Amino acid sequence: MNNLSDKLVVGGDDTVEALLEKAVPRPLPPGNDEMAVRTAVHAEWQAVTRRVKTRRHMKHFAIAATVLLGVVVSFNALQVTNAPGVQVATISKSYGSIYLLGEQSEQQEMADLATVSAGQVILTGKDAGMGIEWGHGGSLRVDRNTRIEFTSPDSVFLHSGRVYFDSQPAGLTAAITGSGFHIETEHGTVEHLGTQYMTAVSTRDLTVSVREGQVEVDGVYINSAIAVAGQQLSISGGARPMLVDINVHGEAWRWIEATSPVINADGRTVDEFLTLIGRETGLEVYYESPAAKEMALDGVLKGNVEMGPREELALRMSGEDLAYRIDGGAIYVSIDPGIRP
Repeated sequence: MNNLSDKLVVGGDDTVEALLEKAVPRPLPPGNDEMAVRTAVHAEWQAVTRRVKTRRHMKHFAIAATVLLGVVVSFNALQVTNAPGVQVATISKSYGSIYLLGEQSEQQEMADLATVSAGQVILTGKDAGMGIEWGHGGSLRVDRNTRIEFTSPDSVFLHSGRVYFDSQPAGLTAAITGSGFHIETEHGTVEHLGTQYMTAVSTRDLTVSVREGQVEVDGVYINSAIAVAGQQLSISGGARPMLVDINVHGEAWRWIEATSPVINADGRTVDEFLTLIGRETGLEVYYESPAAKEMALDGVLKGNVEMGPREELALRMSGEDLAYRIDGGAIYVSIDPGIRP
């Protein structure tokens, strides 16, 4: 090993230091060139710094934009999810525990529920009931322990329990009827032609009781079964429908009166009022003398009161020169015996 590199390796750091001491110093660059170099390096450093900052800002902006987009999407999704459906009815009277069934089948008690929208499912407790003024006309009553779904402005789906529909309720003054209204059940669909009827659904049976008018039931196993006033139609699975005669008054119907709409009696004659009471209770009205009927035709009532039909009957008649009694399925009206001829 006689070359210089070998000597450097053998000599180590002392040899390199000796050589550097004998080297001629490098000439310094001109001042202008040094300044130009420094300026170019500083400019490049600034450019690189700006690019780093820009990338950092862009990254932060992208993150912020992503978060904002997420918030907007979530808000819009929330709006769609919670968007109210079309209002189909107004609750005119209710008592007891009323629940709205949520999307996860959770029950939320609604003590101040005033309107009903399509898509809502309502459950009534064991002590509850509702009177509903239907948007397209008519009055729907919902009994206790009932689960009902409001599917459209013209229909409901009765899952279980009992409802009553009156296409021309006494509380409505306008000549409108809920003629397009129908009740859907898992056993079939109930439609009507201007009537009063009660529909009850259990796991196995569908029962329709007609107080006035006519109903038609189309089921899975039947087609266009008809029931008229004073009849009850029952369907159980694939068995043949049963049709029997029934009373249009009595205990089976009494629950309806707790949710009857307010009777618009103001300006009506006593005779007209008694006719409305008869429709709400299913009782016929009879006058025991021509003079009693004439007195009822002449008497005019004032104001409206929020009472059940039987309670209002007692109140109104106490202010007239007429007496009444309920016997069987009728209201018998006579001149008050305490009135002097």
